[in-house]
Amino acid sequence: MACRGQKCFVNNRGHRLDNLDRFRDESVRGLATKRQARVMKLNPAVSKVRYGILLIKNGGLRVFWHHLKRQIYSRITFWVLERNLQADNGHIPCGVQYPLHPALWEDIEEALQVSKSESPEAVYDLIQRKWFCESGFYDCYIARTADTNDPCYIQWLVTSANVHMVSRGFRCRFPRLREDEVLVENVYTFEKYRGKGVMPSAIDVLSRLARRKGFKRMLTCVREDNTYSLRGFEKAGFKKFGEIRETRFLFSSRRKQLGN
Repeated sequence: MACRGQKCFVNNRGHRLDNLDRFRDESVRGLATKRQARVMKLNPAVSKVRYGILLIKNGGLRVFWHHLKRQIYSRITFWVLERNLQADNGHIPCGVQYPLHPALWEDIEEALQVSKSESPEAVYDLIQRKWFCESGFYDCYIARTADTNDPCYIQWLVTSANVHMVSRGFRCRFPRLREDEVLVENVYTFEKYRGKGVMPSAIDVLSRLARRKGFKRMLTCVREDNTYSLRGFEKAGFKKFGEIRETRFLFSSRRKQLGN
């Protein structure tokens, strides 16, 4: 089971969770160092320009223009989904064997490189996740295939403490979180491995970790037109309980939460 020189802490065949907390903390500290000090000194507007240039370089002008128009004006509806972590969801089959471990900076950079061989939209998705990580969200996990060591899945966990620690620019993006709630954020399955059950399986593994850490409820927000993710979360035991309406206008956004 290759892990590119790292120990494999969780495996979807055996759900090994021992020592994951300790190594997750070490990984979080690692993500918070190296390039982070330089990146966080940038003005938010400068940071957006930086990532815009990266999007043009990797995804092309068409992808850049499409997302630029969405930042100028768009209205989006998100479904808020929940899972009760105190209830056992049962075994979730998966067609890929993978080890799952806390991500390092090298994993984030490799994911961005892999995006070049995927669809143009994937470039935007993975650049957005790199920005998310560099903005202060370090509790990231990546799954790699056991046979080829290819990245196949990546996601973040966000708690109420995380939301208070980051800049205000991200706070409006999240639903209100209690101390016993954890948010699944920026889920991404690499295109080659979609349709094989990787996403619900990996979410289930991390839900077990969250339950061990004392969390009782797991939340996520999914665009209502993202049918692939909605099906994946449903398989992982999530149910809809509310909606969030987002309006973007001239590079700013406002969200209104409906429901509980």
